[in-house]
Amino acid sequence: MTLSEILPSLGASLRPRLDPANWPLTARWTEPGDLTVGGVPVTRIAAAHGTPVHVIDETDVHSRCAEYVAAFGPGAVCCSAKGGLLRGAARWIARDGLGCYCRSAAELRTALDAGIRPESLALFGSGKSVADLEAALSCGAAVVIGSASEAEVVAARSRPGQRVLLRVRPGSAQRGYGVRLNSSAALAAVATVTRSRRLVLAGLDCSLGHRLNRFGTYESCLREAIGFVARLRTTVPVLNLGGGHAADLPVGIFAARLRAVAQVTSEGYGIEPPEVHVSPGRALLGRAGITVHRVVAAGDGVIELDGDVPDCLPGADCAGLHTAALIGRASPAPGRSITVRCGDATVAVAELPGDMAAGDLVALSGTGAYHQRRDVYVGRPAVVAVCGGRARTLLPRETIDRILYA
Repeated sequence: MTLSEILPSLGASLRPRLDPANWPLTARWTEPGDLTVGGVPVTRIAAAHGTPVHVIDETDVHSRCAEYVAAFGPGAVCCSAKGGLLRGAARWIARDGLGCYCRSAAELRTALDAGIRPESLALFGSGKSVADLEAALSCGAAVVIGSASEAEVVAARSRPGQRVLLRVRPGSAQRGYGVRLNSSAALAAVATVTRSRRLVLAGLDCSLGHRLNRFGTYESCLREAIGFVARLRTTVPVLNLGGGHAADLPVGIFAARLRAVAQVTSEGYGIEPPEVHVSPGRALLGRAGITVHRVVAAGDGVIELDGDVPDCLPGADCAGLHTAALIGRASPAPGRSITVRCGDATVAVAELPGDMAAGDLVALSGTGAYHQRRDVYVGRPAVVAVCGGRARTLLPRETIDRILYA
């Protein structure tokens, strides 16, 4: 009999702390060493759906949505579907009053089916297909354009009153989709929109990067964008600063500072301040999700997990977002730093028991966004929503027959 079995309270104390910055809002440890999310034992989900399996905490998503809406105001927050938006999760977004930034006709259809209003939708991204563009124009979604020539294409297919936002890049951004602020290309794009009898300039759209936790990056872009607006002598009602906010950045403080900068800068130019909008993805969904894997091999300071991970998880954009915890059994072994690998990638370096072995279950935190990005040879894992002690399948596991279907 181990010491933790003699003293159960000691076993509880050996469990890793669930950092609220990384783990879902409702994540809790239970006996014997199991983890529950939304009141549902995670081991039970793994048994029912196999591994790997994604678990999304509905309560956490609603909490983050409410936080953003309270900070920026109704109508000022869109969820970026790029992070991976299933119809079930899109219904949560719709219920909380958020809009959606979509990249394709399929994502627009998902958002509409979930109940998100067309006036709260925008089609963005370079290389829009004709089908994507027609889907946006037919439902009344706004379209983000990146040049004067794209404005002409949209105008040729639009009815009068079609809303467009111009994608702009601040001076610090070297490359990317859109036009550089204060450039001749930016002025030409605005002129094309304002001359058109079919297009309405609804705002400017910016993207500054990923996981930005320095307010100065946003402040600089906001000042530059408002200076550009002042040159135009036309109304630009909205400045959308995109996503990229670090998930642990205090949203209320962030929004208040942005509004203050917009107000002061606009007053300096003698213009009305535009509304500041945002379109986060990972900041809304990332913390809400965990992925449960099974250990397939354990070596000296390294464990290998089954399945694969999206390319973004081991990359610099996600560095430090993910940690891992042993679930399903209480271990008396002392903790040690263990490298967690999945596929060809290192996804975390975490404090785990020294007796990790093949067959153990591991929960990987912070995977609520980009969870659908999987290689075809692996197949997409199931996605399961949990809330109030109930589990619901949002996406069934992709089978080999489905992958090979033609």
